[in-house]
Amino acid sequence: MQVVVLTALPVEYDAVARHLHGRVVRRDRVGTQFEVGSITGGSRVAVAELGPGNYAAALVTSHAIEMFHPKAILFVGIAGALHSDLQLGDVVVAPRVYSYQGGMAKGDDFLARPQSYNGDWALSQSARAAARAWRAAPLSFAVHHRPIAAGEVVLNSRTHPLAEQLRRNYNDAAAIEMESAGMAHAGQMHQTPTLTVRGISDRADGGKELVDAAGSQPAAADHAAEFAMAVITDYLAGVIGSPNQVAVAGDVRRQSSHREVAAHDPATHTGPSWRRESGPLDVAWRSAITRRRQSFESPALELHLVPIDPAPHIEVRRLAALAEELAAHLPARVPVETDVDDQGARAVSSDSTSGPHGLFVGRHGQRSAWEPLPKDSMGAVLDETWLLDHLAASIITLITLSPRSAARYAPALAVMPADMLTVGRLDRMPRSHGSGFLMRAKLEVPPEESVPADDLGDLASDVAAELAARLLMAFHRGNR
Repeated sequence: MQVVVLTALPVEYDAVARHLHGRVVRRDRVGTQFEVGSITGGSRVAVAELGPGNYAAALVTSHAIEMFHPKAILFVGIAGALHSDLQLGDVVVAPRVYSYQGGMAKGDDFLARPQSYNGDWALSQSARAAARAWRAAPLSFAVHHRPIAAGEVVLNSRTHPLAEQLRRNYNDAAAIEMESAGMAHAGQMHQTPTLTVRGISDRADGGKELVDAAGSQPAAADHAAEFAMAVITDYLAGVIGSPNQVAVAGDVRRQSSHREVAAHDPATHTGPSWRRESGPLDVAWRSAITRRRQSFESPALELHLVPIDPAPHIEVRRLAALAEELAAHLPARVPVETDVDDQGARAVSSDSTSGPHGLFVGRHGQRSAWEPLPKDSMGAVLDETWLLDHLAASIITLITLSPRSAARYAPALAVMPADMLTVGRLDRMPRSHGSGFLMRAKLEVPPEESVPADDLGDLASDVAAELAARLLMAFHRGNR
């Protein structure tokens, strides 16, 4: 996982989740739910909603680090303004977070003993780069780089003693909220970079109910989420150096596919360790796994991870629980049926109207996922961006399933049926005419090269980009 984004409220969660494509659900060891998806450019991001409070933020941050080993964690959401020059909807990026409630009460006085946490330098630099590009666009809000105060209180008064305490002891704090200190503390303990991005939803002046009713929270959350995506894109371009991360560093107005990227230094980029295998590998394709096919079934993209080294054998008594685990990873809107046999465990869509969805884990180690391709009345479409997002999501799903993985896997791809298949773009559908249709029963990329299981987890976007390129090459080769 590349970045984890934490939120406290539903409005914050929804604002972030709208930027993630091909979302799948992950649960940590205590049941916290994360949705994992790809942002524009292919980077993998997980988002969770944890409720208000620094204690919850610290706990979930620790669990997220243990589960995903992310390169960074961001808290993204809304906040109340403490400075009068901030406008509703403005975004505040915190170079420093104050945990303001620490201190000693002595007589009538409160002697502040603050704890502060600095935002990660590289993340802060990415935020400034993104803000420079932001200023060049005609936007209705500004981005500020100022400290934030985080406690356990919703402040809605300029005359309350807490407001005076903040003015006296933390007068450079531009906004107040309830989670970032917990996140920052946990990030510091685990040596994981953190940063807070907040949209201003009220002025902490007694008028919170009025501006909330006018829709200030969704607007502020949307601004914070949009800017956070720009920060993540710029940051990962520098940390990873991957060619499919960003078009131009800091360019938040024009993020593109990997065909339109800036140059990078190959010497600094550590990609997946592909290895060509010496002999043919056996793969169970979807038709063999399900042993069924509807007469007019929608074309499906299938991904199979074939183990190279011996994978831990799955005991028969574990299969039923594994099938239920697989079912939990399929889209909630899809009716699912589970099945186990001497091959392994599977969960597949039981309603043909939802298209062919399914997951499979074989007793000897193969892991498989399939889902319908986007289509219109003229047939199915191979859209490169869709392929990148959905292949990366499937890779993450398969490699993080509970059975222990093999050391290496050889990925295989197929589209079946492949008749009336073409390369296109979703934003140009539905189509009134088309050309370049493939007229074949099956499009196939065999498992000829393997990659370490760790690379599948850590570099899912890079692996997905390579697999998508191989599938498109197979299409063009078969269409000559």
